[in-house]
Amino acid sequence: MPRRRPPKIIGEWVECEFLARAAQHGLIVSKPYGDSAPFDFVVGGRQPLHRVQVRGTSHLTNGRCYVCRITHGYPPVRYSPDEIDFMAVFVIPYSAWYIVPIHEIQPCQRFISLYPHKPGANGRLECFRDAWRLLGATRRSFLRPFKLPRRNKLIAR
Repeated sequence: MPRRRPPKIIGEWVECEFLARAAQHGLIVSKPYGDSAPFDFVVGGRQPLHRVQVRGTSHLTNGRCYVCRITHGYPPVRYSPDEIDFMAVFVIPYSAWYIVPIHEIQPCQRFISLYPHKPGANGRLECFRDAWRLLGATRRSFLRPFKLPRRNKLIAR
């Protein structure tokens, strides 16, 4: 049976995935020093700057939806609009990102439900799938995968 990685390691990997995807969308991302801030990243080069909390999930509930905890600490405390502006949630099995404004999450919610495995699902947060535009990404800023130029081969005779 494969050994599951510790949650801290998974969280660090998901943060790296966020950095890579945000850079691909041409976004400027900063990480606060230390672990004391309630957010993981600050996104943006000019005003407005966005405080982003990054989460990852691979927890499928009864084959219905992927759930992600949106609280922190013990006892669980929900993030507030005074602490963060967005939750960036990565559904690991589908490599799907959800960029959800914190004000779109109900004040009493402790978990959110996501449906990346159901095309055309009408979950309340599905409109935020790949919503990088909310953080300032544009089509012009998107970095497409590129190929290295081919070098002319010298034929030794």
